[in-house]
Amino acid sequence: MKNAVIAIVSVVAALAVVAGGTVGLWMGAGKSATAQTTGTVEGAGEVAPLAAGLPNAEGIVYAGEYANNLYDAATGMSLFWENDGTYLYVAAISPGTGWVGVGFSNRPGKPGSNILLGAVADGMVTIQDNYGVTRVLHLADKTPSVVSFGGSEDRGETTLEFVIPLSSGDSQDTALVPGQTVYVILAYQATRDSFTSEHTRYSMTQIALD
Repeated sequence: MKNAVIAIVSVVAALAVVAGGTVGLWMGAGKSATAQTTGTVEGAGEVAPLAAGLPNAEGIVYAGEYANNLYDAATGMSLFWENDGTYLYVAAISPGTGWVGVGFSNRPGKPGSNILLGAVADGMVTIQDNYGVTRVLHLADKTPSVVSFGGSEDRGETTLEFVIPLSSGDSQDTALVPGQTVYVILAYQATRDSFTSEHTRYSMTQIALD
């Protein structure tokens, strides 16, 4: 169990296509936070699970919160996931304090993958929605589709939680289907939060959706 949520952000409104914009969100009466993303969000609500009994992306992973999990020996990362018919709920824990990356694809390799990068720094969670272009290149998605996200740092580890649609309708996102086996990219940076910093470790695995 992780301690002390650093920041929580819930995105529940339409995303405007403004690359490099910022997100300004209310987190309850008198409390606000900002997070950088690849688009601008207009309007927001308080953090809450999308449905009863499903994970809440508040930046802490509780025992039994997710239906599925795995430990990736190549990176030392832990991945947790669960889905209903509409959304994929994900948490990743890395053995470092830099950025954390998780990507999803219907085929092996980075090209065509939907890649989420997140970092926690100075009391703020930063998340970026990317898509894989080549084996080494990924770019910011023009239409971000992150529904909610949160993160925390504790004891030299970083936890990133987020919710994305299984099928956003965006051509730069991989459409996912319940029951499908999905290729997953796992990567992290040990100390640097900048998304331009090269990963410390990287691997690809597979998961089965519910």
